[in-house]
Amino acid sequence: MVSTLEAITDYERALVIGIGGGGDIVGTIPTGRLLQTLGVEVYLGGIAWQPVPRDVKPGPTPLAELLDVTPLAAHVARVHPHARTIDGTQLPEGIVAEAVDEPVFILDVVDGPFALADSLAGVLDEHHIDLVVGIDAGGDVLAIGTESGIRSPISDAFGLLLLRELDVTTLVGVIGYGSDGELTLDELNEAVSELARRDGLLGAWGITPRVRDELEGLLESVETEASRLPVEAAGGSFGRFNIRDGRRVATITPSSMMTYYFDTQRVIDRSTTVRLIESATGVGEAAERLREAGIHTELDTERSLLRDDTTS
Repeated sequence: MVSTLEAITDYERALVIGIGGGGDIVGTIPTGRLLQTLGVEVYLGGIAWQPVPRDVKPGPTPLAELLDVTPLAAHVARVHPHARTIDGTQLPEGIVAEAVDEPVFILDVVDGPFALADSLAGVLDEHHIDLVVGIDAGGDVLAIGTESGIRSPISDAFGLLLLRELDVTTLVGVIGYGSDGELTLDELNEAVSELARRDGLLGAWGITPRVRDELEGLLESVETEASRLPVEAAGGSFGRFNIRDGRRVATITPSSMMTYYFDTQRVIDRSTTVRLIESATGVGEAAERLREAGIHTELDTERSLLRDDTTS
């Protein structure tokens, strides 16, 4: 168990996963570079879930529908440059794999976090990985689950459950404080304050000029707003930004360039969403349980967008 950020120097190999899907893989790089500076060998990873309309199908993508990847286990593959879905959707993990020197993995969460954890456990053992850091861009992973702005409760809860089920040390990292426009700054402040009072806040690290330059080059090819705005913040751009085609407003402050690190179990303890879906066997069942609780999910949004596109 890590009780302070300095303890990450005790580990030899780390997997840093963008647990929210989409472009969260970009947000893994500052943490990866920090670990490498401290002498830790790094692997990067992401969840195979590209949002509609970037993808043409709602929900996460199964491994069987990915091209230019090498399966390592039932729900884990190594990504090669130009990796894509069978429908032609380019994977940001493939773009990152082309740009970085370290291996990049992609994780299939279609059957839920427990099936993924079983697959990933063997991969971690084979590669002697003893630390896993789950990175969320924006901070909605810290939500209780009932906040009005939440739009991706399934992926965040599945990411937390995945981290909980692994037998190695895990941490939760949040980069881009408020950059997804989901939690308000007041809600984020309250979450971080509560976690700090419970000894769940382990430390923070910012985007350095060297890493900012690396990310700016990468973002020329990766489409992401939540992981782009932290880089904007590192360049001195603060204020209110319209995102999601104008449907959301993200308030960017100097804190948005930081990655804050938290104890995994402390984050889970305050999550109503995790409790609602922790026994769900897959994405569909998780969405149904949240729907019954009055919580709108990203799967609902994606299906609605596809229906609207079909009827327009």
